[in-house]
Amino acid sequence: MLRAMADDETEITEPHAPLPPGRLPEDTQAHEPVGPPPPGAPPPPDARVPPRLLADAWPWLAALGVLAVAALLVWLFVLNDDSSKGQTVPGVVGMQQQQAIAKLTGDGFNVRAIVGPANRPAGIVASQKPGGGSRLDKGQTVVINVSNGHAVAPSTTTQATTAASTQTTTQSTTTAQTTTAATAAVPAVTGQDAASGAGQVEAAGFVAETGPVSASGTPGSIVEEDPAAGSNAQPGSVVRLGVATGSERPAQQVPNVVGQKAGAARAALLDAKLTVKTDYRHGPAKSAGVVLSQTPAAGQSEPAYTQVAIVVGS
Repeated sequence: MLRAMADDETEITEPHAPLPPGRLPEDTQAHEPVGPPPPGAPPPPDARVPPRLLADAWPWLAALGVLAVAALLVWLFVLNDDSSKGQTVPGVVGMQQQQAIAKLTGDGFNVRAIVGPANRPAGIVASQKPGGGSRLDKGQTVVINVSNGHAVAPSTTTQATTAASTQTTTQSTTTAQTTTAATAAVPAVTGQDAASGAGQVEAAGFVAETGPVSASGTPGSIVEEDPAAGSNAQPGSVVRLGVATGSERPAQQVPNVVGQKAGAARAALLDAKLTVKTDYRHGPAKSAGVVLSQTPAAGQSEPAYTQVAIVVGS
């Protein structure tokens, strides 16, 4: 019987075909169904900034940074820069006229001197405009009032006692000062070189007109002056200066002065050993005081002390 059972349990070794790749033997055992996960607290939210949100905000953050830097630079170099307000005008009241002019021109300002009555010794600056300590751009004009040695004449109505008479006295005195100060003394420049003499004439408030003169004297020196030195003339009027040419007049190249201020243009032509005449032509406001044209033209060669005519806007 045992042998019969052994015969029945004979091992079967018959080969089977292999399962296809990735396929597992079929599981036919029963399993308990998988239920939902047990209830619990939800997972904590991700505290990190979403990458997309950060990428979208970055250009705005960069722009704000650039604006902040630009505002700082503007404040440092513009709003907080005292040099943008001009240069301090030196106080010259009480100085001698030539010392005051030298001081102001040395600091880069133009000077207009008006000689008239004042309660100061002759040749002493009695007042200035703008006053010392104010700020003005370089190249602008400071007006100085220089005493001619005569005190301001009191009005004949100063003895009046009524309020109306006092008011009339003040008005009369003011008018007398304005009328007297409207003229200035022509400085003596005969014998000086053209550039230096013309500069003094213009510093006194006049327009220097220079021209060649065939006369004895050092070439380039002033030998004639009209009006005469010491006479009174209206500020802004022309003072004619004759410049000796000498027997030899080497060729000089005419510089370009178009677009320059009239005073600077005249100085440049005199430095080039030429003389200059100024004519005026009405034009737009922006052309006032600026050279619009010149004859001879820039670049031409002319004999020394040839007169160049410039046309200035008015």
